[in-house]
Amino acid sequence: MAEWRLPLWMVLLVLSGLSLAAALDFSRVIITLGEDDRIYLDAQIRHELTSTVSEALENGVPLTFVTHVQMRDTKAWIWQPDVAEYRLHSVLRHRPLSGVYEVRNLENDDKQVFATREAALRYMGRIRDFAIIERSRLDLDREYLVCLEAYLDIEALPLPLRPRAYLSAEWHLTAEAWEWRIRP
Repeated sequence: MAEWRLPLWMVLLVLSGLSLAAALDFSRVIITLGEDDRIYLDAQIRHELTSTVSEALENGVPLTFVTHVQMRDTKAWIWQPDVAEYRLHSVLRHRPLSGVYEVRNLENDDKQVFATREAALRYMGRIRDFAIIERSRLDLDREYLVCLEAYLDIEALPLPLRPRAYLSAEWHLTAEAWEWRIRP
């Protein structure tokens, strides 16, 4: 009788993946054509922090979240450039002395302050009327793929935390990518 065993590292990898399912997810995504002939994105990203990330935040470590918006021709080769691509950066920080949470949008340096972490996370996950591209710049006979991803940027963490973050699944907060095919 043959005995079947998984290596210990494989068991740990599977178990760590199960415990962190969907730390970020898109609860609402809408792509519309505006009256000004631009294609707009509205989305709501739900952020659920792991205990390790939450502890770091409460101790004053700033967390940078990235939302990647990409639009490409569905028939484009891999080396061809995207039709449109944006990386939206938001930094969440807890101010322990005052007890408030601060959300800063790095694209326009807009800063908002909140009394609760839940309110800050909800605000940070809201994308409203984000113009992806003008319709006139697209070939109306072609089909395009719009991809949306969200993740915690480990590279933006303070340097002493990065090695631990790279090696720990607790720090790998990502949303499952959303993809749509559209014909303008």
